[in-house]
Amino acid sequence: MQDRRLQLGWRHYIDVVEKGWECWVYFHGPHKFENGVYAKGIVDGIHPDAAEVSLRVQEYQADAPITPPKLSERIAAVVATRYRQVFLWPDDWTVAPLCEPVACADRQCGDCKTWKAMPLIGLEDWIAPRRLQRFKYEAVVAAHWIVPRRCYETHIDQKIRDLTRRFTEFKLGEMAYAYPFALSIFEQLRRRELLEFDYVVPIPLSPDKAKNKEKHRTRELAGQLGRLLAVRVCEMLDLSESISKRRMMAAGFTTAQFEERYREALTAKVPVDAGRILLVDDVMTRGSTAAQAIRVLRERRPEAEIVVATAGQMIVKEAVADDSGFKSNSGECS
Repeated sequence: MQDRRLQLGWRHYIDVVEKGWECWVYFHGPHKFENGVYAKGIVDGIHPDAAEVSLRVQEYQADAPITPPKLSERIAAVVATRYRQVFLWPDDWTVAPLCEPVACADRQCGDCKTWKAMPLIGLEDWIAPRRLQRFKYEAVVAAHWIVPRRCYETHIDQKIRDLTRRFTEFKLGEMAYAYPFALSIFEQLRRRELLEFDYVVPIPLSPDKAKNKEKHRTRELAGQLGRLLAVRVCEMLDLSESISKRRMMAAGFTTAQFEERYREALTAKVPVDAGRILLVDDVMTRGSTAAQAIRVLRERRPEAEIVVATAGQMIVKEAVADDSGFKSNSGECS
């Protein structure tokens, strides 16, 4: 295994596997070590000609299986069929958890019916906000529509309102929700086959919020996402002073003036091996903050490829290509 990657011989059913799938590797046979699962990861490369699949390893052990004994026994029974190499996780093994923060903290959201029903933004439903379009990046990915305090659309689907409530709880410090929102970003990246990064980089926390002991949401989100992607998290960006867009706009400053102030306060230390960066923010409205982060990263590393990812995109007209993903068909007013 090199660089947390495992090349697996995959002679059978290689046409079925997809990038982004979670894969557990079970070792068995006549050997000295105990039969069991020794590695878990995500598929990030499929090579039919070589009959190989590349696995980016998220978790592994060399001296003992990573699964508990009872689960190892169940897996052993499933993989006992001869002349088969690939097995799907049995449906009846999955028990849907109650949708509550403790289940999110235990990373059970992949089996949660509530989170599975939360709509992701469709590939063709969203447009990168204008402020972001002024700077060079490879892609921008947004997971969920979020309803702003003042929304131009009054007929909002109930699922979007429920999701917005959970997102508000996340913004108010419920860090257990970082995992499901990271899982949603991961799924959007998987759909676009954007899984290869050197670093995951969070947008920095404002100094005044750090002083007030507020939770660093983007760092937690980046941490969970880094774990899903098996990619290092690095806080390359820092703010030398507190810059509040809301306060500046209320005082009569323009968006451009906010951006310049934010850029002046933003510093970056970019490692030399940061060739491909995933920049993570918790929410985006018109993209001002992310745009300046891209600008600073590019000043330090012009050749770097940058993908921007956000858990939430506020419903603003300039970002909407198709409103069917959040608009209520019943005419019910939120």
